[in-house]
Amino acid sequence: MLWKIRLIQGKAFLSLFLLVSIYSLANYFIIKLIVSPSHLQVEHHLAQQEMERLTEALLREEEALGTIAHDWSAWDDTYNFVQNVNPEYITSNLGNTTFTNIKLNLLYIFRLDGSLVLSRRLNLETEKDMGLPELPTTGLASNHPLLHHPEKDSAINGILKTVRGPLLIASHPIITSENTGPIVGTLMLGRLLTKELMEKLKRQTKVEYQLFGLDERERLSKIPADIHSLGPQTPFVFYDTENRITVYSLLLDYLGKPQWILEVQADRPITKQSSNILRYVLFSNIGIGLITLLVLLIFYRNQLRVVTSTFRNLIDQALPSRTKSQPESPLSLDFNTDEFSRLSDDLRSMIADFEQTSEHQKNIISEHTTSRRQLNNQMVKEIKERLQIEKDLHEVQRNLEEQVEKRTRELRQANTVLQDEIVIRKEKEEELINHRKRLRALSSELMQIEDKERRQLATDLHDQVGQSLSVVKMYVDGLIASTSDDGSLERLKLIASIIEQTVQDVRTLTFELSPPILYELGLNAALEWLAEDFLKKYSLKIKSACDACPKCTTPAFLALIFRTIRELLINVVRHAHADTAEVEVRCTGKGVRITVMDNGCGMKNEYQKDGENTNGGFGLFSVRERVINIGGTVVIDSQKGKGTTITITIPIKEACVQSSS
Repeated sequence: MLWKIRLIQGKAFLSLFLLVSIYSLANYFIIKLIVSPSHLQVEHHLAQQEMERLTEALLREEEALGTIAHDWSAWDDTYNFVQNVNPEYITSNLGNTTFTNIKLNLLYIFRLDGSLVLSRRLNLETEKDMGLPELPTTGLASNHPLLHHPEKDSAINGILKTVRGPLLIASHPIITSENTGPIVGTLMLGRLLTKELMEKLKRQTKVEYQLFGLDERERLSKIPADIHSLGPQTPFVFYDTENRITVYSLLLDYLGKPQWILEVQADRPITKQSSNILRYVLFSNIGIGLITLLVLLIFYRNQLRVVTSTFRNLIDQALPSRTKSQPESPLSLDFNTDEFSRLSDDLRSMIADFEQTSEHQKNIISEHTTSRRQLNNQMVKEIKERLQIEKDLHEVQRNLEEQVEKRTRELRQANTVLQDEIVIRKEKEEELINHRKRLRALSSELMQIEDKERRQLATDLHDQVGQSLSVVKMYVDGLIASTSDDGSLERLKLIASIIEQTVQDVRTLTFELSPPILYELGLNAALEWLAEDFLKKYSLKIKSACDACPKCTTPAFLALIFRTIRELLINVVRHAHADTAEVEVRCTGKGVRITVMDNGCGMKNEYQKDGENTNGGFGLFSVRERVINIGGTVVIDSQKGKGTTITITIPIKEACVQSSS
């Protein structure tokens, strides 16, 4: 009997072991053959998204250059310059500063017949002429694709391959400021894809990439992927390694011809995690299976011991005389058939003892019945006493209910008075909410009026005062050329320099009142211009990062964000004694969050609470009031000697509705 039990144990253990092994191997191959390939597809999709994000960034640079070209080509001054070739246009608009500010390397102006009116090719680093054989200073052929504009709203934007690298090119027809014809020529702007611009695109897109031409055979030969299959049917080619995925795609020029290869490298975090999970699943399944087998074996042996021990205890309790006559011996760990024989004999003895003691039990029951009758009589007496006590308690309860009812009436009266007060307070709260809504609407209207007045004032300064000063300067230059008296000549030159400085001051004031770059190129470009301006004026290095603003935002709302950031940076210059600052504009799901950080001296606690510094005028107080009035919040975190962080949050829905109302 014992060998049969052990044979069953061995077979059960072997079956469970095989089951655990098959389950572990099945999990391993499922993850290896099904889950891992799906992870690779996800990683390919993520890498493709990085390539598309980089291509979209290049397209945005082309569109920004095209916007500048459109503004210059659809301008009366340019229109008149093509017809009259006025030198004042060149001195006022085409200086090196203009090219440097908007990062231009090339400007061409052609007449309608293709003849060249003006050409400027500037190396922004050396501020010298930049040789460019593809676009010579002598002009282009009349049938050149960049000069072909059949309609006044046509435009050519794209990339041109040159000896100095890829060149962003924008070509627009020259028309009047009201976008009317006839077309009198073509204006062409160019911007090289320099290392600085490429690094800027890397920071914006967070993508590691390289760009090289299709004629670079040495670099093409080192590419491990088959790039010859790239085309309309196969826009992307992937090359997988253990830690990275490399994506290749073609970059087209302005004529739609492939000229460059874009290479983007993306990490493979999912594959690495999948490998770790694969090892973990395999080893954990094996470990859990072995532990389960060991626990089952121990549990089986213990159950045998418990069963035999339970029967032995029952028999020993039923037959105490047998227990005394037999010596105690511990049960062995192994179960055998002799133990069953002994248990059977003991059960028969126990049944006989039960029959002998049955009569004795009947006598005991009779005695208990008599004692219970006496106990019942005693209980009847106690019940009568309890009934009297309950009657007394009922009387006390009735009196208590009367007192509770009286107190309830008093509470109801007090509750009525409280409800009346609640109604009055709700009415006051509704009035307060309505007042706040009207205050926000008024603040929004004032913000729009202020932005409109600033833009109108900037336009008047540029169109009237600036033009008048330019005319005065022309007359003074004419007098200088026609005067031979040295004393008068010196005074006229002094007047000319003052007028030129005044023109520059008017332009600076125009930008500060209403910067055109904010409305033409967006908030990100305006923040970059503001950083360059503060670096030049105050030696404050500013690092800016800006998300794309929601479509519902208006120019007035963008102006509010720009002026708020400018006011905070002016506060940093005046009071923080900082040399670096950071500006972040993030569009979250609930609002626009503006963060301005500096490494200055910090501010006192009372200034953080009130947002006001007695030495700084309105300072943060005006910013706080302006933001709170349109539903925003201002949080100041500053520690003395550790800099200041100011976080401003404006709800997008609130700002969009009030800015458009």
